[in-house]
Amino acid sequence: MHIEDVCLSISPIAGQPGWFNAEVDDSWAQGRTLFGGIQALLAVRAMRTAMPDLPPLWSLHTTFAAPAAPGRLGLQVELLRQGRSAVQMATRLLAGDQVAAMFVAVFGASRDSALSLRPAARPLADGISGGPELPFIPGMSPEFTRHYAYRWMEGGLPFSGHSQPANRILLRQRDPGLMGEEQIVAMADAIPPVALSMVQGHAPASTISWELEFVHHGQPVSNEGWWRMDASLVAARDGYTNQDAHLHGPDGELVALSRQVVAVFA
Repeated sequence: MHIEDVCLSISPIAGQPGWFNAEVDDSWAQGRTLFGGIQALLAVRAMRTAMPDLPPLWSLHTTFAAPAAPGRLGLQVELLRQGRSAVQMATRLLAGDQVAAMFVAVFGASRDSALSLRPAARPLADGISGGPELPFIPGMSPEFTRHYAYRWMEGGLPFSGHSQPANRILLRQRDPGLMGEEQIVAMADAIPPVALSMVQGHAPASTISWELEFVHHGQPVSNEGWWRMDASLVAARDGYTNQDAHLHGPDGELVALSRQVVAVFA
């Protein structure tokens, strides 16, 4: 099931305004739940289906509450507030009768402002392409990673016991189609937690909360270009870790900021 098929699977429930069904196959699984990025994509897509004229997405706050198994899912969209330029919305993702995840998003139209600060672009230097592309290994690689390609530039692979609390990873979407807002939302969650690179041997982990902020909105681009995610472990204590990451587009522009709280069982 390609990412565009996931987007198109969302359908309104007749007679229930704000309610939608969606279908996601097990190629998007991550352990016993669906990949968090595809859950977030569903939430954003449902919001845009409920209100087609929404402006660009600026922030998305996610709380993962319970596993959401592949298959049929429900989504409930709620308008929290609509102002002159900003719209705040919430979506509950339901697995059966249980809330699996909660999403709160802020969409905002452009406004005139005296402030302008553009982060410096960081394009890849000529000839630098990172290490070899990681293969998808059935039974070992998380299922959803078959939809993405990865190359490590700095840091360690998961479960390698690496000492550096930071990773720099090239990634791109393998599925055909353009990289628009929803595809970027999904890919921004596609790298493994930095903490797992510092663990020696396999250890389970689970994202508790995730915040994504867009800093740049451009036209959709080809899926063939490599994106870069610079991720760093900020703190690790009492079984929980805090991670920051910057997502750069193929042209080097900073596109989004990510922050996660991850429970690591090691």
